[in-house]
Amino acid sequence: MFRLLMLFLAATAVGAAQDLGREIAEKHARRSDGRTRDLRSLYAEGRTLIKGEVVGFKMWAERPNRLRVESTSPVRKVVQVYDGRHEPVIYHSDVENGRPLRMAGEERKDFITNADFDGPLMDYAVKGFTVDYAGSDPIRGRPADKLLVMSARDDVLFLWVDEETGEIVKRSVFRTTQERRFTVDTFFSDFREVAGTRQPHRVETKIGEVSLYVMLISRMEGNSPEVTPKQFEVPANWPMLPVEFKTDFTPRATGDSRQPE
Repeated sequence: MFRLLMLFLAATAVGAAQDLGREIAEKHARRSDGRTRDLRSLYAEGRTLIKGEVVGFKMWAERPNRLRVESTSPVRKVVQVYDGRHEPVIYHSDVENGRPLRMAGEERKDFITNADFDGPLMDYAVKGFTVDYAGSDPIRGRPADKLLVMSARDDVLFLWVDEETGEIVKRSVFRTTQERRFTVDTFFSDFREVAGTRQPHRVETKIGEVSLYVMLISRMEGNSPEVTPKQFEVPANWPMLPVEFKTDFTPRATGDSRQPE
């Protein structure tokens, strides 16, 4: 009887965490008075501070999952593109004369994740995610709700949602390099109004106390004429997305069974 009672209490606790997690995700979806869905595209430009170098960047993003980023310094240019269907492509001026290349596995996966225009909490169930409440944890002095988010393939990340604004202010993901597992933390701050929504203008990514890079956005425009279909074009005959990175909300091509080499 005692064991049954403990199992019942554990199941009740799990159910409560799931219910509260769903409530917080829905609050996030309703932020900006529901005008988030009216935002169809974003154009941004600014600079990235990385290892003592200042790199200018431009970004084009379009609903539901198209993304282009151009990074330029005095000595190199890097272009990353994802059209929502094919593999992301990267062009690097220092590598093989800038010809189109496949991204490395973790980089490819992260870029596809970042291309999700609305983020994992919007329509999370349709995207195959589960969301559980994981406690309250202040971020830089402000109360925030911590959420455990898991994909259908058991990919795990944590999100912190500001209790007052409903905005995501921190994201933690786990990565493995040479059999060493570590946590990558990304902090979102300096939120400003863009086309009736609030968007972060400062993004810092860290491993522990070590800052990997800081993105500072100087200009951001919603539903911008700068964003056109041409921005997301990939090379002809570019390989389709590998099965392991497909998601339920990614448009699927028909009649094309090409796979990456």
